[in-house]
Amino acid sequence: VEEADQIYLLMKEDYRISRNVRLAWFLGKLNQVIWPASQPEQLNSENELDLLSILPKGWRPDFSPNTYPCILMPSTRATFLARRYRFIIELDLSPSTGIVV
Repeated sequence: VEEADQIYLLMKEDYRISRNVRLAWFLGKLNQVIWPASQPEQLNSENELDLLSILPKGWRPDFSPNTYPCILMPSTRATFLARRYRFIIELDLSPSTGIVV
């Protein structure tokens, strides 16, 4: 079993998951063997976090991501993905933006 270098997790759609819940998941799985969801159908919207993918140490882009288990280490980087993102675009048209010095 290899060490996980990077993991990708999908967060629940209904509400934003706090950093405390994310940290608790990570610490609860620390130094344990973890498996990614093998099929998209296995992703359960009832789970707060679903493990999508694991990249082991030494992984290169010319290889496909792991579908076999790895050990979650303290050095593993976790990326949390949302099903939807929100963007705010602010347009500043105040007079101060038109001043050239």
